[in-house]
Amino acid sequence: MGKLINKERQARARHAKEERKRRILAEAIRSFSKLPYVEVTLDNIGQRAGVKRGIASMYFGSREELFLQLLHDQLEEWYGELEGRLEASSSLDRGQVAHLVAATIAGRPILTRLLSLAAVVMEQNMEIMEAYRFQRWQRDRMAALGAAMEERSGALNAGEGMRVLHLAQLMAGACHPVAHPQGSLAVNLQDPDFAVFRISMEDQVEEVVRGVLRRA
Repeated sequence: MGKLINKERQARARHAKEERKRRILAEAIRSFSKLPYVEVTLDNIGQRAGVKRGIASMYFGSREELFLQLLHDQLEEWYGELEGRLEASSSLDRGQVAHLVAATIAGRPILTRLLSLAAVVMEQNMEIMEAYRFQRWQRDRMAALGAAMEERSGALNAGEGMRVLHLAQLMAGACHPVAHPQGSLAVNLQDPDFAVFRISMEDQVEEVVRGVLRRA
């Protein structure tokens, strides 16, 4: 009986731990999506997630580590969607590849917001090995997905799939602040005099990717 009770306690403890981590990650997404990066702290995320002070740091050693976890998860979801779409598609030409990549990443504003912050985060107090592990994972993941894209398409040369993925992420991160404006920028872009600055992220990413593929 005692062993059964202990197992039940352990199961409840694991569940509670997983639930706290889930709440922290969910609140972290909201915080990084809405607040300037410098205003986001582990303590603030923990408070908003409803956990005791200091608990968030038991799951993540730093704000940067938490950010990389979110970026990893968001990228993995996008890569997985691309894999599924590629498997369900017949042979794609270069224009169709550009459209697929642009449409899927533009439909993920949380991912593009994190991509827009990534360069700044990497320049903060980031542990070298922490950044290395993330970039190594990202490189390997893009290489595998890029190769699958080349095989499925038949229109891309070796290495172009990975290049397209990398370029799409760079462009999406650069376009995000204008495609999804906040604060004073959002107010300014409503002014007809600034209409020239409004952009469609999907159109911009697709245009750049198409241009690169045409020149290849």
